[in-house]
Formats: sequence, structure tokens, C-alpha cells
Amino acid sequence: MFGHYYNENLRKLVVGFGSLFSNIEVARTEPDTSTSFNIRVPIHYSPQEKFIQRLLHPSSITDGTRIETQLPIISYIINTIVPDPTRRLNRIAPVLNLTNVNGSCQSSGTEIGSKIPVNVSFNLFVYTRHTDDMLQIVEQIMPYFVPDHIITMNMNETQQDVQIPIVMVTNSLTEKYEGDLSSRRLNIASFQFVAKSWIFGEVKAATAVTTSNSGVIFED
Repeated sequence: MFGHYYNENLRKLVVGFGSLFSNIEVARTEPDTSTSFNIRVPIHYSPQEKFIQRLLHPSSITDGTRIETQLPIISYIINTIVPDPTRRLNRIAPVLNLTNVNGSCQSSGTEIGSKIPVNVSFNLFVYTRHTDDMLQIVEQIMPYFVPDHIITMNMNETQQDVQIPIVMVTNSLTEKYEGDLSSRRLNIASFQFVAKSWIFGEVKAATAVTTSNSGVIFED
């Protein structure tokens, strides 16, 4: 029943989602010269807890030594993958991608036996030292998801240019302190997104008969 195949549908979605936030920048001004410059915000695939531990706690390498992380920074992680019954199609209807063979009545190409609609949830986290950096990043994210943002992906050799809407579900802003209120401050923005994507089945070779001519003559 089950055999190995891998269309990288979810992997491509994870990469595509992260690339949406790969060009975010924050503007800074040099205090002495009043020179303005932009800092590109790096993005990593990592859970929130990992970054908070690295920022607020000593390293396990040497007691009392902390690994400083350059802020601002963005991380994201895939959260859940849930089938979406509202977009479900006939499970036995194959999807064909056929081409004519030397002008004959047969066409050959590929087919995919099933496509499953799934809602893929992502969590996105933004970490900054300065409140103004946080506000700049939030303003660069939120306007593009009203009501959704659509990305186009090539899922496999049969399913090309698949449009996937991404919806922002929730967002929140928090602050964390180490020690008293005069100590280091860490601003964290949390976003939850849902991508209305697909998982496709195995792609196989297919042949279909497009015309027929029996050549049979019936006589009375």
C-alpha cells in the first residue's frame, strides 16, 4: 500500500514562508554623526525558547559566560499540519498532465493520484532590544496580510504555479527583563499564520486515449 516518494511539499512551503520575511530592515541613526543606515534583520528556523535561553541565560560552555546574539532577529517554526475538509476533492480522481505522442490518439505524461488540502500553522517571533526596532518590523509585516498574502509555488512536475494563501491569525507584543527593570530588556513579537496548502501524492507516468476509431462496418 505504502511506497516511498517525496515531493518536498512541506519543505518547499517552510522555505517559501521564511523567504517572505528575509528582506526586512530597520533604520538606525548614528548618534555622533546623525548618519542614517539600515540593518537587515536575519531570520532563522528555530523555536522561541531556544533564542530566549541563549539571550537571558549563561552558556553551558563556561559558567558565567553568555553567548550574545545580535538583535534584532527573527525566528519561525512550523506548528501544526491539519487536513482541511472544506477544500477536500474527490480522492480517486487523478490529476493528469498529458502531451501528445507523435500526433497519435494517445497522450503520455504524468498523473498524481491524490491531493490533500492542509492548513499549515506557523509561529513567527521577532526579538529586539529597542522598541522602535520592534515597531518598524511590525509595520513591515502586518499590511501584507490583510486579509491574506498569496505565494505561488511549484509543488512537483505536475502541479506548477500552485497558489497558497497565508493568513495572519494572531499577534502579540511582550517584554522580558533579566533582573530588575533597569537591566537588559528584550522585546518579543509573536505572530501566528496559517498557510492553506496542499500535500500531493506520488507522481506516476500516465497514458490516456483521447480518440477512438474502431473501423468496424455493420451490415444488415
